Amino acid sequence: MGRGPPMVTATAGRPGVLRAHVQTWRPYTLWYIGLVGLAGAGLGGDRPSWWRLLASWATPTIGWIGGHYLSDWFDRRLDAVSKPHRPIPSGVLPATTALVCGIACLVTVGTLSAAASWPTVAVAVLAAAAIVAYGRRLKAHGLAGNLVRGALGALTLLYGAAVVAPPVHWSLLPFVVAFWAHDTSSNLVGTLRDIAGDRAGGYRTVPVRHGTPAAVHTALGMYAVALAAAVLGGYATDDPSRRTAYLIALVPAAGLAGVAFRSLLRHRDRMPMAVALRAHELLVLERVWLAATVVGLGFGLLPAALLAVPALAVTWWTQRHLRTGYEFGPSRAAPDTAGSPVPLPRRTSDLG
Repeated sequence: MGRGPPMVTATAGRPGVLRAHVQTWRPYTLWYIGLVGLAGAGLGGDRPSWWRLLASWATPTIGWIGGHYLSDWFDRRLDAVSKPHRPIPSGVLPATTALVCGIACLVTVGTLSAAASWPTVAVAVLAAAAIVAYGRRLKAHGLAGNLVRGALGALTLLYGAAVVAPPVHWSLLPFVVAFWAHDTSSNLVGTLRDIAGDRAGGYRTVPVRHGTPAAVHTALGMYAVALAAAVLGGYATDDPSRRTAYLIALVPAAGLAGVAFRSLLRHRDRMPMAVALRAHELLVLERVWLAATVVGLGFGLLPAALLAVPALAVTWWTQRHLRTGYEFGPSRAAPDTAGSPVPLPRRTSDLG
């Protein structure tokens, strides 16, 4: 990639820098990944110690934050053209600082993983490789990039299980498939709001290469696989009461996803960016609930509810107050259509 456009510089006080870091974390996506790690811990063993539970939540969360720092660093010159309001191109968050923070997060993940067991190290290495590969190259290669990004959810589940009871039992396979397919679907929905930029930048994403209807139908199909695998995993559990509660709890998740995909299907021939963003916001809420239901399968209904309620509240609030401005600028107004093509060197990376 060439030198690209010059970086924008700005002077900012400490409150501005702190806000820039928080924006980079994408706090509306942050709580989900920790819940997936806890879900793996609940399914992986009986009565794990408190520090193992903490590690199953905190380590993937730190890695998730590090992934966003590195993604924004990879795309700093693109954002200077397409989204100059974001922390790095606006000059509020220096690019070097973002790179150092991203590397520091991944080093922390490696250190915590080494303190647990060798399987956790293996999973952490795979996840770090997926983050870098997706952010640097694979997101430009259609469904392959979506699948690599989606693998982070599956790897997080395996990480949580490996922390408490290595080696991981084969009974986790349906849930591995569920989170992999679900996150692939969610990531594919995320590409629907970046069609013009992807096309101009030479990115052959699914909607660019095959059209918006194909992308919507593929995302819906992946979600159907995820839901079927989640149901299958619930039926395989040994506790009848938890099985019943879990299967009932899946209904609201399917309902939220249904609302999101209904909107996408309605606009599949002409996809406004605002519609794509709102659908993804619903899926962000839905996956928090989904992860909490799997936590409930391992730990019981009450612990899952105690985690799900605040996680959903914080996710909803941060999406409402941070996300539109972060995606579309301080005007907080999304364009009515997919946007006009502009000469972009690369597309923005977003693990959400």
